[in-house]
Amino acid sequence: MKKSARWIPAAAIPVAVIAAGIVVPSVAANAEVDLPDKTPQQVLALVAGSSDAAFSGTVEQTSDLGLPDLPAGMSSGSGDASSQALEMLTGDHTAQVFADGATKQRVQVVEDLAERNVIRDGSDVWTYDSSSKEATHLTLPDRSASDALETSVDGADLPQTPGELADAVLDAVDDSTTVTSSDDVSVAGRDAYEVVLSPDDAETLVGRVVLTVDAETGVPLKVVVEARGQSEPAISVGFTSVSFDAPDASVFAFAPPADATVTEVDKPADGAHGDGAPGHEGASTEHPARTVIGSGWSAVVGLTPAKGTAPAGSSASDPTGGSAALLDQVMTPVDGGRALQTSLVSVLLTDDGRVFVGAVDADALVAAASAPAE
Repeated sequence: MKKSARWIPAAAIPVAVIAAGIVVPSVAANAEVDLPDKTPQQVLALVAGSSDAAFSGTVEQTSDLGLPDLPAGMSSGSGDASSQALEMLTGDHTAQVFADGATKQRVQVVEDLAERNVIRDGSDVWTYDSSSKEATHLTLPDRSASDALETSVDGADLPQTPGELADAVLDAVDDSTTVTSSDDVSVAGRDAYEVVLSPDDAETLVGRVVLTVDAETGVPLKVVVEARGQSEPAISVGFTSVSFDAPDASVFAFAPPADATVTEVDKPADGAHGDGAPGHEGASTEHPARTVIGSGWSAVVGLTPAKGTAPAGSSASDPTGGSAALLDQVMTPVDGGRALQTSLVSVLLTDDGRVFVGAVDADALVAAASAPAE
């Protein structure tokens, strides 16, 4: 059975974007590790040169964002993306991850006898949820040939490896960021450097970020994000075991089961990214318009629904009522819409269907939504 879908029309966009970081591994540092000295800039250069690395391993993840427990019945087993995203942010999870360079990756989460996969093999990207028997398939355009795996193809980007979270964090680094070295440590049996990123930005909810980087390969082994004023890590992701042998090619081969419902997802072609506000150059009538307000750690991302698609979080965008009901449980009314504020990230759904997300408080999102378009 096949159906078609547009790129990023999902009701789950706001909650899923929150998951731009998840998780902290239960592994201890080893104070006896003594590596050759490197400056923080040299360590970050190691990270930049690790995109073609091959590895496989187990990632453990937890989060402490101050989110309430999921309402009864709103579990990931429902197959609803909003439910899955919130569930990932409110519990402990284990994933198997595999990579062989920039164009072959797989993330596999197994919980409660169900399995969720995101697989990239060249230009083909698949997701599959065994509980709902739903699969999605995306063929990447040529311009994405060297892009890293996006762990969703329905609008929900869920970084689930230290490298993915490190990329998201490093994108926020600007001149206001203090970058320092920390102790050499051991993670998952690997000697590693630690670099601490401390934002000097009064608007952001991010307190600091600790990157742990494999000394030999430059691959991020662990990323911990601390919220301002919070004693425990808010979000983080890290390996508990890792091998740098190349995974077998069969790991990245996927064919949906015969009883799966397959959705073919349309990715914007070159020149149709949907970036910019409606009516501006680069905007698309088929894909959500994306704008970035501000920069660095306090930047706010705004999404305007594509023409002809239901607003995020509306009952029309989710006929089963799952996403809309779930969002109603965790969001509070604000001027012009509904907001969810955690210790680290806030999300605003406006009454006119726009979405605003940032590592800032809800008031900053309301202000961003009210600002006139440039």
